[in-house]
Amino acid sequence: MARTPKFAHKKTSRGWLVNSPASITLSGRRERCYFSTRDEAKEHAAKLREKFLEHGGNAQTITPTLAEAATTAERWLEPLGISLLEAVRRFVDAETLNRASVPIETVVAEFRASGSTWSDSQSSAYKLRGEKLVVEFPKRMISTIMGEELRKHLEATTGGPGSYNQALRLVRAIWRWSAKPPRKWCDTEAVQHLEGRDSVSGEIGVLSHEQALAVMRAAEKYLPETVPAFAIALFTGMRQAEIDRLTNGDVTSEGITVPAVSAKTKRRRFIQMPEPLAAWLKRYPVGESVTPPDWRRRQIAVRRLAGFKVWSDLVPRLDITPRLEASPPDDLPEWPDNALRHTAATVSIALGKPIETLTFEHGHVGGLEMLRRHYVGAMPKAEALKIWALRPEGKKRRKKKTHLKVA
Repeated sequence: MARTPKFAHKKTSRGWLVNSPASITLSGRRERCYFSTRDEAKEHAAKLREKFLEHGGNAQTITPTLAEAATTAERWLEPLGISLLEAVRRFVDAETLNRASVPIETVVAEFRASGSTWSDSQSSAYKLRGEKLVVEFPKRMISTIMGEELRKHLEATTGGPGSYNQALRLVRAIWRWSAKPPRKWCDTEAVQHLEGRDSVSGEIGVLSHEQALAVMRAAEKYLPETVPAFAIALFTGMRQAEIDRLTNGDVTSEGITVPAVSAKTKRRRFIQMPEPLAAWLKRYPVGESVTPPDWRRRQIAVRRLAGFKVWSDLVPRLDITPRLEASPPDDLPEWPDNALRHTAATVSIALGKPIETLTFEHGHVGGLEMLRRHYVGAMPKAEALKIWALRPEGKKRRKKKTHLKVA
């Protein structure tokens, strides 16, 4: 039978001491309390004694089976420096959180429903990232998804450092929103220690002639509805947000009008029709809008089909042989951030376009010195001429129907 603890008080150099045995403390360790007067110490000891008699009697009649289990558990925990009571408390806290949690599908749906003030680009970004989380962690409670799992997911579904860091920001926003009252579906432990990727400051990534050709041929062959948007980006350097807002009336044989409401600088500008772009748009005319429905997923699929290391859930659904998986091989090159816009500017400078003209047509806001630093001398003229000479395939093809199951 367990021995009844004593709650004595005694005088010490630090004051009047009352010992609390490890068997009755919440921490599972012996605790010492010091008081300035003897009466305070006696009162505390009396409370401990009363508490033990009221709640600790059952400890003296513990069953042999429970005693053996507790002893074994304590032995397992000893190398970790964790008491049995602390281990149980941690388990109870985690289990309580899990039982109050919800599936990731519910999290994504309710998070998106809360974004009434988001811009179109924000809404689209959260939609795409949420869909990827649901595919990766189907039916999982958000509180059970660990940080290492999220890191591997982000690495598998993003390209370069820029896209990885952007995706990480989106995931952090979802987790922090889920952890706030009144939801409290998880804590932020899973995301607060995830680190972003370093990128080389000042460096820009451009496509080579072979890479640009692969992109345009992949778009032509598998997703021809994406060709106008890719061609406009490659030969004018327009921002994706500006291309998203273009309508049929903004694109004529003379050039492209970027309305003030669409431009980053909030200034209307006109871009003269480049000769190669005219050839592409003649073969692949613009519909009601430049970008087709579900553009983000389709353009990512084109990048993947062109041989870049990007994750695409549409690629496995394409009617192609051999069948490709959503996750790309590790040996493929990364898709550079703003690759088409940077390539267009680099080609223009290499072919002799004045920087002042480029500044206006591209809607740059960083000044002439920034453009010179980034683009002058970044590509040989011979390489730029090859990109400028890209044209649709010589033989006019009948559009091949691509079988997609787009959610």
